[in-house]
Amino acid sequence: MGKFSEEVMKLGIEIMTTLVEILGINPTNLTPMIENGMQVVNVNCYPPCPQPELALGIPPHSDYSCLTILHQSSSGLEIMDSEDNTWKSVPHIPGALQVNIGDHFEVLSNGLYKSVWHRGTLNNSKRRISIASLFSLRMDDKVETATELVNDQNPKKYRETSFRDFLNFLVNNEVGPQGKSYRDTLKLKNN
Repeated sequence: MGKFSEEVMKLGIEIMTTLVEILGINPTNLTPMIENGMQVVNVNCYPPCPQPELALGIPPHSDYSCLTILHQSSSGLEIMDSEDNTWKSVPHIPGALQVNIGDHFEVLSNGLYKSVWHRGTLNNSKRRISIASLFSLRMDDKVETATELVNDQNPKKYRETSFRDFLNFLVNNEVGPQGKSYRDTLKLKNN
């Protein structure tokens, strides 16, 4: 697990720095923050369920992070299709990694990259294991919209945020299907 985490960390840094470059953001200050950032590894076990349509493994959410890299043993990840608001199953490809954009990267990109709304489902035949590696800046480093992506035609759409801000949100709010979405609290009112 330690070696896996190290290798996924290298991959996460490479993907994030590439996305920053693609967006045309000056990497001078951001790249060191990414390289010195945090990795949170979350391992989930979803046991077989006799009636999977009556239960949910993990409720709908978006990840607070900049980026999430997911390895799963079988299918069960679903993402919300923003075009028609329906759940779509992500095909399972053995050995493949799923990369999702998180809330912090949506803020950084001023909405050019969207955080992925997703959930984990159960099945009735076999156990599913998922390993999610979430990458963010350090606890108190603020993520804000890159100045290169803001102009008169494209105003700033999000307030700045940090991992600590996210944790404070969790402590002070009900989350889940009936609760608030952290991502929605980041959107400025003029949008």
